[in-house]
Amino acid sequence: MGAMTTTADGAPVADRVYRDLLRTIIAGDLKPGEWLKERELSERFEVSRVPVRQALQRLEVEGFVLISRNRGATLTPITRADVEEIFDARLCIEPYAARRAAQRVHGGLEDPGRLRDILDRVLEPPIAGELGESNLAFHLEIVRLSGNRILERSLRPMLGRMEWIFHLTQSTRATEHAEEHQQLLDAIFAGRGEVAAAQSYAHIDQARISILEALAAEFAWD
Repeated sequence: MGAMTTTADGAPVADRVYRDLLRTIIAGDLKPGEWLKERELSERFEVSRVPVRQALQRLEVEGFVLISRNRGATLTPITRADVEEIFDARLCIEPYAARRAAQRVHGGLEDPGRLRDILDRVLEPPIAGELGESNLAFHLEIVRLSGNRILERSLRPMLGRMEWIFHLTQSTRATEHAEEHQQLLDAIFAGRGEVAAAQSYAHIDQARISILEALAAEFAWD
């Protein structure tokens, strides 16, 4: 078996194509329903079709791409049901993770310093394309602080879709979002597990409402 092709920084070429294609999708350069032709993508990213195909398969697993035998790959439309399912999954994972994170921080089992650093970046004046990424990093770090690796692995595949949604609706509840993050951080630092869980649930549930309203206007959902 031949050696895996890597980039200059040692990462597999397929990983680089995946990251570049994901950034292209999130930036809105490709539209839902658009046909993703392997030949055109290989020319765009200056690689062979093999890493492009591998990147598309990874994006299919994450819900960005639909691959059919006859048509090939198309960019998945954003539907109300998809968004509802993402938020349902987050409500199953994140409030519990917030409770456990508070307990572990209070017990000295976890250092919450990185969570504060991430929040500081979220609260800074946003740079184009970075707000959603920092926001997701904050939520993922809380799950990491829970100490439950299965929860972390469950959340990670949703991050790309969540960032795409946040990019489309990044002005939604920006001030309230920052305040709720600060309150959640304070509860975790204080070791108040039940408060952290309740705040996490309310934060995600309120975000669901405002994001669905914004996306309904964007995509003319009924």
